[in-house]
Amino acid sequence: MEQIKLNKEDIDFLRKEYPELDYNETNNTISGNLCFCRSYDEKKICGKYAVEFKLEHGDNSILPKVRETKGKILNIAKRKNKLRADVHLNSHDGELCLIFPLKEKEFYPNGFELKRFLNHLEEHFYWITYFDRYNEKPWEDEPHNGMEALIKSAKENKVYRKNLKAVLESLVYRKLTRSEFRHYLKENKLL
Repeated sequence: MEQIKLNKEDIDFLRKEYPELDYNETNNTISGNLCFCRSYDEKKICGKYAVEFKLEHGDNSILPKVRETKGKILNIAKRKNKLRADVHLNSHDGELCLIFPLKEKEFYPNGFELKRFLNHLEEHFYWITYFDRYNEKPWEDEPHNGMEALIKSAKENKVYRKNLKAVLESLVYRKLTRSEFRHYLKENKLL
């Protein structure tokens, strides 16, 4: 795992804008309460989530793995009788599912940036809090299933078609002809 190093500007920003989050330089971790107040469609929501993450790139990812440490999101899933994937948790220990890995470069074109990442976390927690409070999604979320997420990505942006083709070929253990792939795209309304 490759370490993510914060510069002085990042550390100053974190202390000023997120005073309840602590940066431990020795362990290269950030932990504490991420507090936010955001609005979407004129619905303002404030919330607080206990988080921790080690500043290192995850598996095939430029982003650190983030855990919500108090079980708040897991409790939302239980209370609403939802799967943890429905509230974007990867595991029972609170690891968040933040973004479909293929889309990381689209959302983080310059690589990991702390300000952008914390804004992303706020949006994520806003979505969960909104879903909890209003029993509906504020906006369409990304599918948790990898194939569904890949198909949705290919619908949104042609760039992801090559990734979809590669996955399909790995499933059938052979190269797809151009016409076979076009047929698949048409069947799934991707053209």
